[in-house]
Amino acid sequence: MVHELFKSTMILGILLGFAFIIQTNLSVRRKDKSIIYLNFFVLFFTLNNLQITLADYNYIDLNFFERKLLIPFYVLIIPAFYTFVTYYLKAEKQVKSFVILSGVLFFIEIIVRVVFAAQYYNDKPNYRIAKYAQLEEIINLSYTIFLFLKVVYLFLNQSKLYESISSYDNMKWLKRFLIYGFLIIILWVFAISFNFKEVISPNIPVYYPLRISSTLIIFWIAYYGFFKYNLLTERIELRKEIIKSKINSISKERFDKDFLIIERFILESKKYLDPLLSVEMVSKNTNISDRNITNIISNTTKMNFNDYINHFRIEEAKIILVNPDYSKYTKTSISLECGFYSKATFYRAFAKHVKISPTEYIARNS
Repeated sequence: MVHELFKSTMILGILLGFAFIIQTNLSVRRKDKSIIYLNFFVLFFTLNNLQITLADYNYIDLNFFERKLLIPFYVLIIPAFYTFVTYYLKAEKQVKSFVILSGVLFFIEIIVRVVFAAQYYNDKPNYRIAKYAQLEEIINLSYTIFLFLKVVYLFLNQSKLYESISSYDNMKWLKRFLIYGFLIIILWVFAISFNFKEVISPNIPVYYPLRISSTLIIFWIAYYGFFKYNLLTERIELRKEIIKSKINSISKERFDKDFLIIERFILESKKYLDPLLSVEMVSKNTNISDRNITNIISNTTKMNFNDYINHFRIEEAKIILVNPDYSKYTKTSISLECGFYSKATFYRAFAKHVKISPTEYIARNS
């Protein structure tokens, strides 16, 4: 019963993986490099699970050599995800790419299989082949851990490498993925350690938790593919527009020096796009007390702090809303990229500042 459940889960994960790839490649925004590498990530995961399922459940007849030296797709999984993250965070020019190195490692492992095949391509158990397969897996695990830590570093690093992105993207999806990834690596380390002395005939069921966990990753990615993919790709495209747009001050006449300091901080680097922006954050970066900031903004603009910040977010959104290139984009993606927590919050703020809804604003300005 459990055996059949494992098999069914693996097969379903494979089907979802291929469905995700087909669905994303039908999207008009599939050409973004971050999405291309996300597709590669899912593809390598799916191909690796496919050949494991075919081998373990005897859907194809494999000899000892073939079972021990399956195509090492798994060595390309984390490199593809690492590259996806660097492009998503727009940090590709600041951090090192491992695409070439990963490709070389994969190519070397394929060449080793070709060389060994000339002498050991048969069904006879061979210690040398089994030991090499074990050593190769350890090397690939080590490389995976290295790149996984690089992804964690990119996520945790608060430097200016990706400040313009992380400042208004809470990255909860990436945090959740890293937790899943950490669990998979732990299960992988356990499986290798448990079978370290079982070179010829390792205990395959020990790998079941690892394989189920990796399949659940495909389920999770597929969920984002079918229900969150458009939001993800729209935000990536909107980000390009928002980064290059320019929002002006509320008024050109400013006499208060401290207000100029406050507004310069908020407008430069588009701090208003950060949904977590607070009076305390502004105070810390301008050396003006919280109370003074509140009073200065209120006296100068006749608005409270939240309304003042929302003014700039609304101005950013208005640029997007009247741009025909983004006419089919969802209000949710626009609201999130402009610094709002949700579409509902965006609609309330828009109505308060503009006196009409975003839909009415589009109709009047189209």
